[in-house]
Amino acid sequence: MDIKSKSWNWDEVKEKFWGEPAEEVYYLGNRWKKENNMKVLDLGCGIGRHSIFLSQNDFDVYAHDLSESGLRKLDEVSSKEGLNIKINLGDMVSLPYESNFFNCILAYNAIYHTDRVGIEKVISEIKRTLKDNGEIYLTFNSKNNPSFNNPSNEKIGENTIIKTEGKEKGIPHYYVDEKEVRRLMKDFKIISLRHVEEIGDDWRSWHYYVLAKFI
Repeated sequence: MDIKSKSWNWDEVKEKFWGEPAEEVYYLGNRWKKENNMKVLDLGCGIGRHSIFLSQNDFDVYAHDLSESGLRKLDEVSSKEGLNIKINLGDMVSLPYESNFFNCILAYNAIYHTDRVGIEKVISEIKRTLKDNGEIYLTFNSKNNPSFNNPSNEKIGENTIIKTEGKEKGIPHYYVDEKEVRRLMKDFKIISLRHVEEIGDDWRSWHYYVLAKFI
């Protein structure tokens, strides 16, 4: 099956936390600034919560996403605050940037919205556009997620489902275990690998969080 990328409709997303940086990004901003790694790609940026935070902290930020509605919201905030964020609409499997271009790449809850072939293409593009010794911070969707075995979702391939309801209806998701994370990251030196469960009032989710260096 040929899996086509599909974007979120951010006009339908109302939760306020999507407008606030994830707590890990505060650490990453401090880490990367100390190392003078200032040219950053926010890959799968959504409405740009991390792009805005990093730009406010003097990073040279490039924001890339497939969602027109998300990028429109980011552009509105960026223009209002006078930020110089370079915004690009496009798929993650083929990036428009030069090779060896970025010091760091952040992809938070983004690159798994595809299948196995798609995520391998995204990792390949990350390697191409990242400078030697550049760092990445990625999140992967864990097989421990309840959605992986939810019978209401449509299984379309190896470790891949398409959600059939909610704001992610119609969007593919690729799920991994630790072995698959390490396979995908074989060309990187893993600095930190965490398997984290998050618990909300009416939801649970599991993700792998990976900080790594391109060697």
